[in-house]
Amino acid sequence: MSLVKIGPAGSILWRPVTVALAGVSLLGGILPAVAQQAVPPSMPSQAMAVSIPAGSLETALLALGRQTDLRLIYRSEITAGKVTGGATGSLAPAAALAKLLSGTGVSYRFSSGNTVTLAAGAGAAAPGGGDTTLAPIVLHNGGDNPADKPYETAGSTSYISSEQIARFRGSTSGDIFKNTPGVISANNHNGGAVNVNIRGLQGQNRVRVAIDGTQQTTTTWRGYAGVDDRTYIDPDLIGGVAISKGPSGGAAGAGVNGGVVGIRTLSATDIVEDGKRYGGRIRIGAQDNTTSDFTINSMMQQTEPADFFDFKNGSGSVALATVQDNFDFIIAAARRYRGNYFAGSDGPTTYHFNGRDYPLSYTKPGEEVFNTSAESTSFLAKGTLRLDDDQSLELGYVRYESTFGEALPSLLFTQDQTFRQAALSDVVTDTFTARYRYNPNDMVDLKVNAWMSIVDQTNISTGLAFYLPPWITPETRPPGDDPRYAMTHTYGGDISNASTFDTAHGKFNVNYGVSYLVEDIDSRPYRSRGYATDIGVLMNPSVGSRAIASAFTQGEWQVTDWLKFNAGLRYDHYRLEDDGVTSRTGVRERDGGRLNPAISVVIEPIDGFELYALYAEGMRPPTMRETMGNDGNVIENPYLKPEIAKNWEIGINYSRDGIFTADDSARIKLAYFDNNYFDYISRVSSNAGPGQPVFTFDNLKKARFSGIEASVSYDVGFLFVEGMLTYYSDYAFCRTSSTCADTTVDMDYAANHMPPEIMKRLTIGTRLFDDKLTAGIRATQAGDRLSPVTPGARMYTGMWVPYTVVDAFATYKITDNLTFDLQAENLTDRYYIDALDGWNPAPGRTIRAMLTAKF
Repeated sequence: MSLVKIGPAGSILWRPVTVALAGVSLLGGILPAVAQQAVPPSMPSQAMAVSIPAGSLETALLALGRQTDLRLIYRSEITAGKVTGGATGSLAPAAALAKLLSGTGVSYRFSSGNTVTLAAGAGAAAPGGGDTTLAPIVLHNGGDNPADKPYETAGSTSYISSEQIARFRGSTSGDIFKNTPGVISANNHNGGAVNVNIRGLQGQNRVRVAIDGTQQTTTTWRGYAGVDDRTYIDPDLIGGVAISKGPSGGAAGAGVNGGVVGIRTLSATDIVEDGKRYGGRIRIGAQDNTTSDFTINSMMQQTEPADFFDFKNGSGSVALATVQDNFDFIIAAARRYRGNYFAGSDGPTTYHFNGRDYPLSYTKPGEEVFNTSAESTSFLAKGTLRLDDDQSLELGYVRYESTFGEALPSLLFTQDQTFRQAALSDVVTDTFTARYRYNPNDMVDLKVNAWMSIVDQTNISTGLAFYLPPWITPETRPPGDDPRYAMTHTYGGDISNASTFDTAHGKFNVNYGVSYLVEDIDSRPYRSRGYATDIGVLMNPSVGSRAIASAFTQGEWQVTDWLKFNAGLRYDHYRLEDDGVTSRTGVRERDGGRLNPAISVVIEPIDGFELYALYAEGMRPPTMRETMGNDGNVIENPYLKPEIAKNWEIGINYSRDGIFTADDSARIKLAYFDNNYFDYISRVSSNAGPGQPVFTFDNLKKARFSGIEASVSYDVGFLFVEGMLTYYSDYAFCRTSSTCADTTVDMDYAANHMPPEIMKRLTIGTRLFDDKLTAGIRATQAGDRLSPVTPGARMYTGMWVPYTVVDAFATYKITDNLTFDLQAENLTDRYYIDALDGWNPAPGRTIRAMLTAKF
């Protein structure tokens, strides 16, 4: 049995309830719903703006807790399935509550101060008039706060809130993942996009980044560094990020074995304050440590950053929204510009390998880092129409335009004489979504979604041809820009339903559905040139389509208050169709499928403390690039088998409020994972002979990653501490069952996907002056690369040496509607290469200021 306790601002508190309070709760149920207790003098009586639409009573009570100072205590079962007519207008809190409960059969009584206890109608008394007191009860969250979800889930999940994104804005969109264990945005300062690595898996659709349920990701060849799965989004348009590691349920998990990153864009309720109909947010920011301008093909790196207030490096965004009885609507736009940044001034510039020292980068401490600029414009429009109490329809559109710097690794490591500012790449994305929901009762929660994304991109990958003999000038023989164009249309849809029902053997939740997506790739052949006057080598990238259909079901069985089982089945089927101009094998089509199970058990021996065990399987089909067509000097292999994940995990969750004081809270998630990927797809030598492509793709027997992840936080109001740890205890790459090694296959892309063996982060902050000021520091430590690099792959593998970096932040609420943020990235101005970031040094000390106004 559980109670729900909703405090001011909608906070959800967990703490034991005394026998007396539980008795009051039941005694309150004896009172008829129409004969409520008089309002005590201590109860807030001033009228305030209340806006709670008709609908679910549970949802309405949560909104009332956010909009007023009432503290509501009740059993979750007495509100389940009930609906309310809503409450709107200028009302005293008690009057608003009475209006919400009118006709629901739920009564209420005032306890003390602003606390109200809810109970069922007159039938709530114990049978026979017996003792109505209860044993101590823990107040359960009910799942309203997404930040608490990871600490109630059997499996490794994480959540990044918009507040966390604003606190550590960082230099790129990928910096938002820096507090998340097991997750890194690779090539973070080379390409202007999000490119997620989860527990060593990266690229070729192993990890899906879904924006409002869509797939925008495109595969971009990065030469020796492998491929990026790029996703483009402005952080100011993000409402929250939910991350699931490993094979995942639901529509977004189809054909994925590494994990799902679900990005939710802003909604109207993120902007409009509770109790209001309209709202807006304006945010402007500026930063230092960047150039104000740069010259294409320049080989001279600048050493003097632009002034902080030159108004050439900064960002701005605006969001306007309304929440009405029958609809919500939001429009938002963001604009940002950053020139090339400057590296830090102090730190090791070489790494040691086989008795020799090699440079980490051709960029020296304090110098401009070529090809790191980014300029973008974004737009968002989203509306939700509530057709009636049970139905809603949401339509959304997101556009992103960007011009950014990037460079192939061959430009970054081959020779200093070729290192330069290349021409800029560009991308335009358009994402359309339509979401319908029908939820009349506990048995029907129907969701129908359809979406489309278009990615139109040109990537500039300048060659090595700037090292010219003295008698040849750049004007007479300039280097080739080597543009690589691709357009990808991805369409998808899914239908699912969730049902909840009670039986004599416990409570069941079931979710089941189907999904389908097709990725249509249109790329143009190009010449890999040395000079603009060269004919160059003809490259034929992938052209064709990749479709994945899935049927899935997930079930949860709450056997007792302390025991819960989860199980799921997913069948994924894929189909590849090659429309390219050439084929060595003559194979144009390929398909296959697999049934993937998942099961977990959760034991809660103590309220708020869970033990769980999980086993899950997943399939990642081969991509067009790996099978049918490739522009990376690779022979296609249409006979590749899909990668199969078989993952084990055990862990603990701890979530508790009111441990040592009335206002403190603790969250702990600790997991041991053992992830095995059978038929792992690896780039290997083709052995095709002279004049033939030197690589192909093949299935290894297995790749394995195992280790420990931890997330810990403790908050006592004036002081909060957050920490995270990722430690890989073991790994292996097995070419056959009997040939396993502690290194990646020579020349495999995985050499540039191997995370640090250990990574730690600790954030310590404080709240002062009645919570007007929040300030703190974050320290990050990264260890050595998990896998040693083979001599043959040393030149083509981005290296880093262990580093410690400190960031600082401060947020001051000037007024209730005006906030000033000040951040210092890399406070000690350290020179270092970020893990999985290739050959580009990370930004040196960068001061960033941001002003946010709400109205």
